[in-house]
Amino acid sequence: MVLFKLFDVIDVRMADILDVLLVSIILYYVFLLFRGTRAVQMIVGGLLLIVAWLIAQWWELRSITWLLSNLTGIGIIALVILFQPEIRSALTRIGQTISRADMRQLFFHASGLDEITESITSAVQDLAKNRVGALIVLEKRVGLRNYEETGEILNARISSRLLRALFFPNSALHDGAVLLNCQRIVAAGCILPMPTGNAEGDAGYGMRHRAAKALAAECDAMVVVVSEETGGISIAYRNSLRRKLSIKELEAEIKRHWAELFHEETIETEKVSADD
Repeated sequence: MVLFKLFDVIDVRMADILDVLLVSIILYYVFLLFRGTRAVQMIVGGLLLIVAWLIAQWWELRSITWLLSNLTGIGIIALVILFQPEIRSALTRIGQTISRADMRQLFFHASGLDEITESITSAVQDLAKNRVGALIVLEKRVGLRNYEETGEILNARISSRLLRALFFPNSALHDGAVLLNCQRIVAAGCILPMPTGNAEGDAGYGMRHRAAKALAAECDAMVVVVSEETGGISIAYRNSLRRKLSIKELEAEIKRHWAELFHEETIETEKVSADD
């Protein structure tokens, strides 16, 4: 069925629109897979060869045209050989996405919150499995500069590997808390406040849990605790302390804690882009 005529000459059907849309999506995600790799330079080189072929055709340079045309025959094999690491990585990522039954990630970007949450929960899961004590503070709106200054300022990208390394038993910073905002690892080895006196119900808690409760009670941060003795995962928020959380529960709590901040940041980014 023809929807309309383009320039009163070309019949445009629904199938044509769908075809162009699907090709655009495929090309877009192919570019995303190759972005930041050496394949980008190779693609630029290939485009230059195409431009050279078009110019040779236009100027009727028969020898150059013949040479470039014959390169096309081995071009596909050469591309597979040159892009083998990138192609293997792309197919692996697609397979992992499908195996997780999360088809949304195949067509849409995971949000920054999803990626950061996965980094934190992955590190916490590994720390809990190996019974490595940890204290991770997720800052929200109330600034924690006075506590940041008691440790080492890092301002580093949030990654699972770095979080695990910071709490490694032989590291210089493993005894303190790690402070995160919703984008960065702000500081490590930080000293948190301890409750004054014996707070009601704190008798069975270790030092990490008590420090987590004391900080959470005075600000809007959420504090994640990994017990060195049991490997149990707890979170302190406001005046409550929840213990024996599963990784899924921790993931949900982190997303709930930071969802509003990420939403506001997205709106602000779109506003800035519109102004530009």
